[in-house]
Parts: sequence; structure tokens; C-alpha cells
Amino acid sequence: MRIALVNPVLAEGGAGRAMVHMANHWAAAGHEIMLFSFEQPGSRPFYPLHPAVVLTNLALEQDSPNLVASVRNNIRRFQRIRGALHSAAADAVISFIDTGNVRVILATLFAGIPLVVSERVHPAHEPIGALWRLLRRLTYPLARAVVVQTTDIADHVRSWGLRRVHVIPNPVIALTDQGEAPQIPQPYVLAVGRLRPQKSFDMLLNAFAQTAAQHPEWSLAIAGDGPLHDTLTQQAHELGLAARIHLLGQQSDIGGLLARADIFALSSAYEGFPNVLCEAMAAGVASIATDCPSGPADIVEHEENGLLVKNADTAAFTDALNKLMDDAGLRQRLGSAATEITQTYDPEHVMARWDALLDNIMTSHQRSSET
Repeated sequence: MRIALVNPVLAEGGAGRAMVHMANHWAAAGHEIMLFSFEQPGSRPFYPLHPAVVLTNLALEQDSPNLVASVRNNIRRFQRIRGALHSAAADAVISFIDTGNVRVILATLFAGIPLVVSERVHPAHEPIGALWRLLRRLTYPLARAVVVQTTDIADHVRSWGLRRVHVIPNPVIALTDQGEAPQIPQPYVLAVGRLRPQKSFDMLLNAFAQTAAQHPEWSLAIAGDGPLHDTLTQQAHELGLAARIHLLGQQSDIGGLLARADIFALSSAYEGFPNVLCEAMAAGVASIATDCPSGPADIVEHEENGLLVKNADTAAFTDALNKLMDDAGLRQRLGSAATEITQTYDPEHVMARWDALLDNIMTSHQRSSET
């Protein structure tokens, strides 16, 4: 089968990692895989790519200083996406991420290509603007299927009137220690993610500050880059903890950081399916997660394989940090139980669900073509 995969950005993050894993899995199985991004020529995925995968960067990242430029640039984007997918002669197309999905749907109108689109965060909480929201509601029914990662998101998306909604979580792969991670004073709390408001790292810093006096030996490390780097750096100084809060920037060896972490912290305001939380649990790290929409409540069983705390509640997160910092035995018990997540989200099982979906839409497409 020839499969085209489209993701606007293949940089660090859950969506890029999930799509690269899908590409690698299908390429290894002998399918012809074409991977498209909207990035500039020469851009490479953050995650290792199977040598058989053909990567094409469509160079769609253009500034639109006014409405006329925006319309012109979007027409060019549609034309370039349509031309690329037509040339690919794919049997099926899978597209990730809200606005990218809309562009791919519009670009493939009347092309006769079975198309699956996937939301990668909870759409009720990810701002994309009124026009894009309207276009999403109008275009998603044209896709053969819409894939989301949790039942909570599925319920929300079905409220738009969509029928062909499928829940497929991300696979969980235990990360290896590559020996390249920076050395952080132990014990330490680790968080990973883009430095943007969604991740609520400001709340995490405040919660850590509340534990600092009682636990002077502990550090906090955050791996990831983004627009809030300077703001969080300033916050760490204002809290008087600049020497104990380590903003590490983008890191390739997350496995190495997890191998030495004592606690993992997910402070997000919302998610789609938090890969890094699963990776921390697979590594046996005692984890704390906000009960945010969506994902953590599907993954963490409170006080069984981790701690689940009220969303956006600094005091609750502080209490959870104190609880784990004070009790090495509890950290060991929760971390040990957490490793079972690799069975729940086994990559082969997850990809079997994608295989079944593709088989289903291809069969449906063939039947409709024959009538």
C-alpha cells in the first residue's frame, strides 16, 4: 500500500513523534510511505526516520501580513498540497493537526483519495480562531474518518455531528538512555514539553517553590524550548531558585533524563494524549499529572500507578510533590506499577488498530468506486 502522511511540523512533540513512529512501522512492514511536512526544504524530523520513508518538505510556512496576502498564500498552499498528493498517487492519506487537516481536506476535494484526519490535542481548549473553527466543522465530515486519542475528545468531536470518529491512543515506547543527557543534581523532578502556556510550567515552578524550603536537596529540571523561556527564567530568579530550577532547552536524550529522575511532573492545562507521561511511567518514574482534558485520567490510576491532581490547582500539585519527596517507598511502589503501561499501549496493538482502520476505509472506498 502507498500511504501519504501529512503533518505541518515534524519537530519535537507528541504529534511529530506519533507520525514518525507510524511512518517507520509501515515502512518496516513493506508499505511505500511518503511523509509530508509544511516546513522548509532541508528540515528533518526531530525523531529518527526509517531510511525507506520518502520525506518531502512543502515549504508552506509563509508570512501573511494582511488579508489579501493570507488568501493568496492559502491558495498557493492548497495548490502545492494537492499537487504533492496527486504526484504521490497514494492509496490513502493520513493528516495530523487541526488547521493542517482543513488544508489537506480542501486540497484533496474531488481527488478520490481516502483521507483520515486526526486531532492531536483537545480541540475545545486549543485556540485556532473563529474562521478555522468554522472551516473545521464544515470540512471534517468530508474525511473518511476522524481519529482522536481519548474517549473524552471523541465525545466532544461527535458533538459536531460527526459519525466516523475512532479512538486510537498513541503507542508507548520505553526510551533508552543514550548517555547524552545533562547531569542534574539529584534528587530531581523532571518535566518535559514545549515552553508554552498549555504546559502550565509557571504553575509547576510555583508548586516547586512551595516545597523548596522543606526539601532543600531537590532540583527541578524542564526539558524543552519555546516562547516562554525568558519568562520562566525570570520567574525562577524571582522565586530565588535559579540555582535549583534548570531550564534545559530541547533535549534529544529524554531517556537519559528519565533514567535518573526521581519524580516526573505533568502540569498541563490540557493535552491530547501525553506521550511523555507514558514514557516516564514506562521508565518506572513516579509521576504526578493534572487531571486535565484529556489523557491523564485514562492513563493514571490515582495512588496505584501515579498521582492525579486537580487541574490548575497549585496547592494540590504542591501537596503531591511533598508526598512523593517525603516517601521514597511510595515513589518506588508507584514507579514499579507504572511500568505496566507498556502493555496497555503496546505499539503493535496500537498499530493494529490503525491497520484495521485503513483496511476498513479502503474497502469502503473500493465499494463506493464500483457503484
